[in-house]
Amino acid sequence: MDLTVLIENTTLIDRYFRGEPGLSFFIEDGDTSILFDCGYSDLLIENAASMEIDLLDVDRIVLSHGHVDHTGGLPSLAAHHLRSAIEGRPRKRPVFITHPATFGRKRGKEMIDVGCPVSSDYLLEFGEIMMSVSPVRVTDRITFLGEIPRTDSKRTAQSSAFVQTGKGWVPDPVIEDSCLVYRSDDGLVLICGCTHAGIEHTAEYAKKVCGVDKISAIIGGLHLYSATKDRIAEVAEWCAQSEIEEIYPCHCTGLQATIALSRHHVITPIGVGTHLEWDN
Repeated sequence: MDLTVLIENTTLIDRYFRGEPGLSFFIEDGDTSILFDCGYSDLLIENAASMEIDLLDVDRIVLSHGHVDHTGGLPSLAAHHLRSAIEGRPRKRPVFITHPATFGRKRGKEMIDVGCPVSSDYLLEFGEIMMSVSPVRVTDRITFLGEIPRTDSKRTAQSSAFVQTGKGWVPDPVIEDSCLVYRSDDGLVLICGCTHAGIEHTAEYAKKVCGVDKISAIIGGLHLYSATKDRIAEVAEWCAQSEIEEIYPCHCTGLQATIALSRHHVITPIGVGTHLEWDN
């Protein structure tokens, strides 16, 4: 499996791409290409073009959850498809994979929209939709976890947003938060968006779903930027005790959490343009 960082909060020295507070990964597993999250804006299109990645040739688009820093690039991606259709350029109709709650209305504490800017019906114009609370096999070795069970509320990452329900606007539990899991011969690789469900819950469910006991690597946001010192220390200790070999913290992990993780792991800087590979 090959993974390229298209959108991230940070950029790298001598790599002349642009960053924004969002996340998007381009993944290739055999003959299948996957776009995992879409960042915040149209920067997704610009960075992919600079990296010579053809977003019109993507087979699957997986959305980790509905917040705008992961779904905000969808309108620009749709416009990219529209332009290609008008110009007669070849394009695929990707399958969009996500939890049904991804498309629910969300507002920030300022009471402005912070949810997915497009509806599932709109995306049907450009591809197929697969909404599932249960795990979905994306390739022979990659699985979308669906809704991740949560047994300890102290281990979940709270959101400052609100979600619209039949009872009005309530604090957003981000119940749709999910991730991709790659089953390598050395263990599982967790590809996370924001990990609102909590990394411990996510890892345990990944092991249960895939029938593999070892987590070999984690990449993505761990949503610890606003966590307490105790929670940060707890996650760092859990990662060490779990014998996770590689951790690539980015996006919403936060500096203090990255420093704490570095006491137990060698932390590789991640930024726009980073390319990682995992063998079978």
